[in-house]
Amino acid sequence: MASVNQRGIYPIISMTDGTIQNLGWLELGGYRIGILAPGGAYFYYAHLDSYAPLTEGQQIHAGDLLGYMGDTGYSKTEGTTGRFPVHLHLGIYLTVNGREVSVNSYPALRLTEQWKVNAVYE
Repeated sequence: MASVNQRGIYPIISMTDGTIQNLGWLELGGYRIGILAPGGAYFYYAHLDSYAPLTEGQQIHAGDLLGYMGDTGYSKTEGTTGRFPVHLHLGIYLTVNGREVSVNSYPALRLTEQWKVNAVYE
């Protein structure tokens, strides 16, 4: 959860290099971005308030701005907000023996804390 429950103030930064495979509204995930990393992992960022100027198929690099944290989703109506507190839903998925497997993202987030930066995106 965001320390301040206000959409659009927390930048969401890509954890990986890769290709944007999905960008747009998803009923449960709201505004979301899906990035396929070179090693095959899929990174899913959901409930965004807004996007950086991105397109499907675009190459992305770790550290690039993806958008801003929000509270979108849980509706068939695009743009729905306010059904839950502002937060980022981060999913990391691998394909193992032909099956998609969800990875607990918490250890990855803890690992990346050592590279935490203070940045301003406008």
